[in-house]
Amino acid sequence: MQQIEVTGGNQLSGRVHISGFKHAFPPLFSLALSAKQPSLIKNVPDIADIRILGEIGQLLGASILYEPEKRTMHIDPRGLSNPKIPEHLSTLIHGAWYLAPGILAHVGQVILGETGGCKIGVGQGGERPIEQLCTVLQRFGAKVETIGNMIQATVSRFSSTQIDMADFAVVEKSTGKLTGPLYSGATKAALLCAARAEGISEIINPYSKPDVAALVEAIKCQQVDIAWEKDRIIIAGKPDADGFKTTLGPDLIEVMTYLTLSAYCNAPISITGVSQDAIETGLSAEIICLEKLGYQLQWEENTLTITQVSPASRLNIQVTSHGIFSDSQPFMALLLMASQLGGSITEQVWVKRFQYIEELEKMGAKIIRNARSVDIMPHIPRKSGRTVQAADLRGAAALVIAALKISGTTQISGINHLERGYPDLLGQLRILGAEI
Repeated sequence: MQQIEVTGGNQLSGRVHISGFKHAFPPLFSLALSAKQPSLIKNVPDIADIRILGEIGQLLGASILYEPEKRTMHIDPRGLSNPKIPEHLSTLIHGAWYLAPGILAHVGQVILGETGGCKIGVGQGGERPIEQLCTVLQRFGAKVETIGNMIQATVSRFSSTQIDMADFAVVEKSTGKLTGPLYSGATKAALLCAARAEGISEIINPYSKPDVAALVEAIKCQQVDIAWEKDRIIIAGKPDADGFKTTLGPDLIEVMTYLTLSAYCNAPISITGVSQDAIETGLSAEIICLEKLGYQLQWEENTLTITQVSPASRLNIQVTSHGIFSDSQPFMALLLMASQLGGSITEQVWVKRFQYIEELEKMGAKIIRNARSVDIMPHIPRKSGRTVQAADLRGAAALVIAALKISGTTQISGINHLERGYPDLLGQLRILGAEI
């Protein structure tokens, strides 16, 4: 595992440009593999997950032209013939999970072994679930066999169906809305299958975050008849659809990372490459939390800054599929530590997302840990000379931000996680004045 030494206490300032939305890319890549003609995706971030997905596509027989300097990827699926996703690559990223419907639609067969990514699921080692993928594929007519964590599926052509995403979720008691670790993936898999199914499919109670909206728009670009009503998506599938062109929106979690950095470190940072509509829509739940903590987002054209304008209220956060992103959870923890009254966080999506908490405690944070929640005292960690270890992508980013506030040095290992989600977070932090 890579390790860095952070010397905190420097005044940070400057501008950062936001890249394309990491979470939206894998389903779009799968959709491109399922088409009969080439596709083009723009504003593609230069991160490890994207490079690995491109390499997988090449090994399966597709022609992939990834140009990081242009932030584009051309995907030509016409040579795609190999149904087996190479496990030495799939174990490196979670995004390989989303390739199964696209490959299955194109080749009629798919073999998917273990997938990687952040170990934040319910499995003993933090493995993330696969049962929702199997069930969705079966509902659209595929024959599916599982051997351990390996999925083998065959289908001549997806058949249309009606499928309720409530079957892959739990109901949050306080709001009656759906949440849980299966909900998002099941919705995206169902959309990918329905787009290539013969006949009209109906997806009821879909997960509705911007990454799903991006997939729906790309399906429309394939001249597929798709309508998203309030609580359902109706799709007249097109098995032999052409390719599409689309542009990724801003990476919402990258925006949240830099907003937190600016607020936590009292650093004047301008965030560029974002539109007000995309941020206010995609981060609406996070913005509500920020406002309760006394912060206000300020816009000048397409440049975003954050300012503290009022005292903070105590904030009790519920992380749900319809609320703040689970990826935003570690950043909210930092902001609660920096607030006057603190608060609590309850996680209802990825139960092992709290692995970074113990490391913050080593740095001096005052936190009470429970099974699925934490109570956070209003206290900024100040202990220098500590060695901490990041267990996942967003936890790594949160530990780096926390270290930047501490006068003295902090050793952080597991920093390689950052490569899967940020084009060059450490390099950007150095430009802002960080000593790393």
